[in-house]
Amino acid sequence: MEGNGHPAISDLKRIRCLSQFSEEQLTSLADKLRVERGNKNDCLIELGCNESYSFYLLSGNLEATTGDGNQIEFDSQSDGELYPIAQLRPSLYRVVAAEPVQYIKIVSSQLTDFAQRLESDEGEIDVIEIEQSEEENELTIQLFQDLISGNLSLPSLPSVAQRIQREFAEDSANAESICSIIQSDPAITAKLIMIANSALYSGQAQIESLQQAVVRLGLETTRKQVMTYAVKELFQSETSEMKSQMQKLWKHSQHVASLCRLLASHLQGFDLEQAQLAGLIHDLGEIAILQYAQQNEELRDNPDLLLRAVESLRPQITGMLLNQWNFGPEFVTVGEECEDWFRNPSDTPDLCDLVLIAQYHAMIGTPAMKKLPPVPTLPAFAKLGMDNLDVEQIIEYLKSSRAEIQAIEAHLGAI
Repeated sequence: MEGNGHPAISDLKRIRCLSQFSEEQLTSLADKLRVERGNKNDCLIELGCNESYSFYLLSGNLEATTGDGNQIEFDSQSDGELYPIAQLRPSLYRVVAAEPVQYIKIVSSQLTDFAQRLESDEGEIDVIEIEQSEEENELTIQLFQDLISGNLSLPSLPSVAQRIQREFAEDSANAESICSIIQSDPAITAKLIMIANSALYSGQAQIESLQQAVVRLGLETTRKQVMTYAVKELFQSETSEMKSQMQKLWKHSQHVASLCRLLASHLQGFDLEQAQLAGLIHDLGEIAILQYAQQNEELRDNPDLLLRAVESLRPQITGMLLNQWNFGPEFVTVGEECEDWFRNPSDTPDLCDLVLIAQYHAMIGTPAMKKLPPVPTLPAFAKLGMDNLDVEQIIEYLKSSRAEIQAIEAHLGAI
C-alpha cells in the first residue's frame, strides 16, 4: 500500500461533513491528508477495528464481511456524495479490496483539531491520535467479542414497556389496549396520572383515572412517558460500586434530555416528547458496559481503562439496545451517531442533530469544553440556523433558561 498524493478539493467537497468549510479551508485540509492505495485482497479494515477514523472509497470495489459471514459490496462513485464505509467502532465488518482501490482516511480528532485551529488561526495543524496500550486494546476487543457473540448481557425493558412497544410495532395500539397493558403495573399507572396532572399537561379538571390520563396525554405521549419511566429504571443499581456511576450517568442523561426538550420548544419540526426521550436514551449503552465491568476486575479497578471502553463501545451498544427494544430508526441513529460532531447525512435537521446540539450546550463550562469544535463548523448548528451563535451567547441562553431547565429536570426526576 502506498501513498498517492493529496486528495482533490473536488473529492473533499463530495464529503457532506465538510460542507461547512470554504474552498480555502479545504485546500488547507487536503495538504494534511493522503490518498492511499490498496491492492486486490488487501484487508483495509479489520473486524473489531477500534481506530477512530472515517474511510472514503475514491475508486474500485470493496467487500465487507460480518463476523457471521454476511457480505456487502461497496462500489466507488465518480460523482455524487462520498459516504463513510464501516463507520461504527469497533467495526462490525472485515473490509477487503475486491480489486485495486484508492481511498482516504480522516481521523475523527483531525476534523475537531482542524476546526479549532481555523478559529484560533494558530498555523500548522497537528493531528493528535490517542493510542491504546496493548492491554487496553485486548480488553476492548474482548468486550466487543462478548457483545457480538451474545455473552454481553444487555439490559431489558420492564414487561409493560416491552408489550407497549410491540403494540405500536404491530400497529394495533389503541386507548383500550394501552390502558389494559399499563394497569397491570400500579407504579406506572400512578406515574401517568401524576404526569397528566403536572404543570406540563394539566387542564382545568383533575385527572383521577388511567383512562382519563391516556386520553389527555394521547397515545404517542403516553407511549413516550412509559418509555421514559422504563429507561429511568435502568439507571438503578443495587451495588454500591455502580451506584455513584449510575447516578452520574443519570444526571447527565437527565440534563441532556431537558436541554433537548427546551431546544425543541424553540425550534420548528420537533416533537417535545420525542426530543426529551432521545436525550434520555442517547448514552444507554454505557449501562451495559458498567454492568459488564462489574464482572471484569481489570475494567472495574481501572477507571481510565473503563472510560476508554465506554468511549469506544457506547455508540454501538446503544444502537443495539434501541434496536432490540423496538425503538424507531431515528432513535437508533441518535444512539449510534450523537458523538459525531461533523455528521451530516442530509440537509434536513433530524433528531440526532438536536441531541448533538443539546450535548454541546451541556459541555459548556465543563472540562470537556476544551475538546469542542467551534460552533460555525458544526453542520447541526447550521441546519438549525444557530451557527451565528458563539460560546458567550450560548452561556447567556443557558443562564436565561435555567428555570425552564430545572423544571424539566424536576419533572424527569419525579417520573
